[in-house]
Amino acid sequence: MLSQTKVDSDKNRADLIRVMFYNVENLFDTFDDPSTNDDEFTPKGNKRWNHYRYREKLNNLAKTIIAAGEWNPPEIIGLSEVENFQVLLDLTTQTPLKKYEYQIVHENSPDTRGIDNALLYLPQKVKKTKHEAISTSNGYFISRDILYTTLILLESDTLQLYINHWPSRYGGKEFSDDKRISAAKILKANVKSLQKQNQDAKILIMGDFNDEPADESITQVLGAIAAQKQLEKTQLYNISMSDFKAGKGTLVYKEIDHTWFLFDQMIVSGTLLDGNGIQTYGMKNNIFDAAWLLKDDRPYRSYQGPIYIGGFSDHLPIFLDLYWKD
Repeated sequence: MLSQTKVDSDKNRADLIRVMFYNVENLFDTFDDPSTNDDEFTPKGNKRWNHYRYREKLNNLAKTIIAAGEWNPPEIIGLSEVENFQVLLDLTTQTPLKKYEYQIVHENSPDTRGIDNALLYLPQKVKKTKHEAISTSNGYFISRDILYTTLILLESDTLQLYINHWPSRYGGKEFSDDKRISAAKILKANVKSLQKQNQDAKILIMGDFNDEPADESITQVLGAIAAQKQLEKTQLYNISMSDFKAGKGTLVYKEIDHTWFLFDQMIVSGTLLDGNGIQTYGMKNNIFDAAWLLKDDRPYRSYQGPIYIGGFSDHLPIFLDLYWKD
């Protein structure tokens, strides 16, 4: 067994690699893709989505990303609800992010609306060696692929990263539970296969799971539990659990009763919590909840129903820091 190690509290941002996840809520371009159901995000669609609104959305997201990095943007960013490679290119080259020269990892998913997962990374500290899209669709439903990447950090250690956006609760939680359980089984099998090859693999799983840390798909199927005093290196630990127990959330799922939910989470293998090389700085991730990301005590989103209000996203971003331990 591994034992938890207390991390020094004198690290500054320059010593760390910040990893961020952000569901950016419908980052669509303004063009109609005839192969997907994106009509509402076109100038003639229900949302009256146009060039001005698109550019404002891009700049709002860039502002959030830079601020979440404490004005040094995160080295690794997982994104969900992006339409295609072009919106990622616009985000990284047509906003204040352009000076950082982010690299993009993206694969088209079979999602009917055309939304995908993606990865941005800074090549000064991060190198990608491979990536693949892991299908979570089956004969009964179609959903977003999991984006899996292998990254070399600081030219010295390897991180296995999974970016997720599991099936929604559309139609109700109980009606849709089996879809998220199916996604959890697929992810678990992939992780077990990876750990069978290398039990010391350092694994980070993050995303919008459309379930909370205590739900069956996370705790029982994926097998992610709260961090403990004694850590097993192949065990998965949900480092969002403390925020969940404290009643914190990343989105208001039910607008009527203003209930906060914690769908956006980070889960790590025990090897990232105690060992040598790249390690998590602390035992939890963070919710980035700057006041300007909120409106009426809920995430300040782009649309309120069909009405454009010019915000950021209906989710708050989350992040954690990694550091080098000798």
